[in-house]
Amino acid sequence: MKLNRKEENPEIPTASMADIAFLLIVFFMLTTVFSTNKGVEHLLPPQEDIPENVDNEESIYIQIFPSGQFQIDRKPYTIEDADEVYNYVMSKVQQNAQKPIIIHTNREAKYGDMMIILSEVKRVGKDLKANLAITLPSREERQRYDQFQGSL
Repeated sequence: MKLNRKEENPEIPTASMADIAFLLIVFFMLTTVFSTNKGVEHLLPPQEDIPENVDNEESIYIQIFPSGQFQIDRKPYTIEDADEVYNYVMSKVQQNAQKPIIIHTNREAKYGDMMIILSEVKRVGKDLKANLAITLPSREERQRYDQFQGSL
């Protein structure tokens, strides 16, 4: 006796494929570690260390240009003379540790040049074991300063 067998076409069940894909996406989203870029760290002084009456005083003004040059209180230097920043700032800060330091970077200047100058200034604070008042002006502050300089 001959048995009749029906030929069945093999088939992969795809009904739950979308569910499996969704679960895999959720799993990978929850287990992925995202790396964050760490920016420039600044330590703000505690609130009680800020004097209420601050005398008007001249700050140390460092301006960085796109050409690889910079000025410290209107004295020109090249980026190769970055160690001069340390010497100049150290001499001024030893007289008054609360003297503000303003680092004004031109928009087209190299980021590396600004970081070289900033690291030299921070090295002064580290050597003196003091929190220096370092300021990186915002775009609006730079525009106001440029307008002020243009009116002189």
